[in-house]
Amino acid sequence: MKTNARCAFAKPKDTSMQHPLLELNDSACSALVDACTDRDPKYIDDDLSCVKAIAQAAINVELFTIPLYMTALYSVQGTHQINSKGSKLYEGRWWPGSGPAADPDTTNKQVFNKVYSVFIEEMLHLQLASNMANLIGVKPCFTSSALQNNEFGWTCYRHGNTMIPHILDFNDWIDHPVLCSYDPDLMNLKGMQVILRAMNKDQAKLFMAIEETVELAKLNLENSEVPIPDPQPDGEKTRPKYFEPAPFDWFKASMTEADLPLFGSIGHMYLCYWSYLEITYSDGTSLLGRLLGLQRDRFNKPVQTASQYPMIDMNLEELDSLKLKLINNINAITDQGEGGDVVQDIVRVWGFKPWAYTLAKGSENPLGCVKEKFQPNKEALVQDYPHYDDQGKQLPTLSGIARARSDAADKDHFELFSEVLQLVQKPDYMTWDTWHEKHIWKPDMLGTNGAPNVPCVEDIATALNNLKDNPNSYQILSQAAVGTIKGITTVLNSYWNNSDNTEFPSPAMDGSGDRVSICWAVTGKVPDLVSGIASQKEHVLYHACQGMALNGSDAETCASVLAYHSCKGSNECKTQGGCGFVQSASGGGSCGGSVAKGLKSAPADNKCGGFGGCAVPISASQLYPKQDDDCYEMQLYKFGPAPEHTSEPLKQHLPYSEGDTVYGIAWQAYCHAKGLDPEANKAPKANDLRLAMPPST
Repeated sequence: MKTNARCAFAKPKDTSMQHPLLELNDSACSALVDACTDRDPKYIDDDLSCVKAIAQAAINVELFTIPLYMTALYSVQGTHQINSKGSKLYEGRWWPGSGPAADPDTTNKQVFNKVYSVFIEEMLHLQLASNMANLIGVKPCFTSSALQNNEFGWTCYRHGNTMIPHILDFNDWIDHPVLCSYDPDLMNLKGMQVILRAMNKDQAKLFMAIEETVELAKLNLENSEVPIPDPQPDGEKTRPKYFEPAPFDWFKASMTEADLPLFGSIGHMYLCYWSYLEITYSDGTSLLGRLLGLQRDRFNKPVQTASQYPMIDMNLEELDSLKLKLINNINAITDQGEGGDVVQDIVRVWGFKPWAYTLAKGSENPLGCVKEKFQPNKEALVQDYPHYDDQGKQLPTLSGIARARSDAADKDHFELFSEVLQLVQKPDYMTWDTWHEKHIWKPDMLGTNGAPNVPCVEDIATALNNLKDNPNSYQILSQAAVGTIKGITTVLNSYWNNSDNTEFPSPAMDGSGDRVSICWAVTGKVPDLVSGIASQKEHVLYHACQGMALNGSDAETCASVLAYHSCKGSNECKTQGGCGFVQSASGGGSCGGSVAKGLKSAPADNKCGGFGGCAVPISASQLYPKQDDDCYEMQLYKFGPAPEHTSEPLKQHLPYSEGDTVYGIAWQAYCHAKGLDPEANKAPKANDLRLAMPPST
């Protein structure tokens, strides 16, 4: 197996300076076992509440990393193509924002690929943590107040914040002498702000600190004593601020994840999580025996097709070897992330259990080298992400996504970020904030003209520069990013909380990258995800794009930013569907591609939320792809007055063709819904925002 740089940090070079808390000793292991065995049943309700709080905290921690890593990822300056099988719709064109590179031959491409691979695996970790939570009766919440306010502003990234939620406060960071032997790059981080930044030296260090091992965290943090909430008269009055061993006798049933102690590291959080799952009571019951819930899986597929992580059992519903499956999830998260494999500590404590013996067999692995079973399956990546050129021809080489994820497969997140730290200090590396100091958009950056029905590169370059000079652009583009991420998190709330056919919002994930990326590319600033966005008003028929207000003014204004979204599952009501991934008028099906069957739902004229596609506002470059079922007809509706705005289907259907502009078809649908003649009522000229927005990917 390949040995990576992280393996050198397995032990300090100067063992005489070994930190007393560096490893669990035998007495600490015995104490943990004793605390979790034959526990007084009076703690049952409190323990149930606490383990559920830890389960939600694990979701919060994994979710917290995703917008943080994503905003840094898309700060890397560059452009990308939009290619697909058999399609020449965007031949010769390039779009603002970097993407995964099939040929990472520049520093910028290498940085993007490495951070991208981590970003994707954090989604996997979020899935694993969510399935574990569901198992123990926690309905995963992806809009927790630990991260966001009521307007979906990510307050966990506010200016001046020094906290990694549930984990640590950088005000407690110290420079321990042993740290010099571990990693001198983690020195001098006291007071580090946990904020959204470009992918620069400071952000690389922050990301390394997020992904550090339990061992490093115990060296880095000043572990003072803090008061115990409502201490018993004859009990302890204080507890350690970090690395408190579970179970927590002071935690009450009325408390939530906001009341949990700071864990000190992600690994220690999972160690505490496991301690609760091992609790047995003196009445013969166990904590784990009381719990079960709904499971979801986005990354693996049925046995007849290739799965991206075939050795990670995503489904935890079967009670046989349940603990082995649970610990496998924790192992995957910590092995891919920290590389420290906190499961080694868990096995040391509970090694006498049958599941621990089974897990320990054949699990030897150098610290920092991701086990093969936790690496993505290259065959599945090639199958899921084929490589096409801009004429729709499949290439024999790896695509950018497959390249980025396979190249990083055996490296944990700490190591990848340590490599990124070195790369971002090279003189040829550039982020959008530094690019904008000396550059403006020029047509040749966007490729060549010739693709039919796509605005010319001169017009798009002009629009990008106009938006940069427009003082309102930053707020609009920031809110577009917030609204898109809001659409994802609210759909995820439904995805894990209902056993219905709610689809995983994969296209919205891609769309969120587009929205974050275009803000960087236009303004040179990190999107403001902290301020949030207001909710839509009741009984208002929001329109999908420029000039298409079915209710009220017919001015050339674009859609309200409150209606912006990038997935059909997150458009909140009628008339808000917009993109080229057409949907069936009867509903159902996934959002993406061209697999919808039968009569289609028209853009900007959809009868309800969840219909009509996505991507509001509609890019001026958005074109319809070839439809798999060769049915190119759309259902039209007429909408009644407020407050119901009832949708009445019209008898006539609207024809369309491959390569038609989505906005052009949306305008025709709008005119029919208003009773107007599309020929007599011409669509307004595309505004700068629609010209700048790339087509949905």
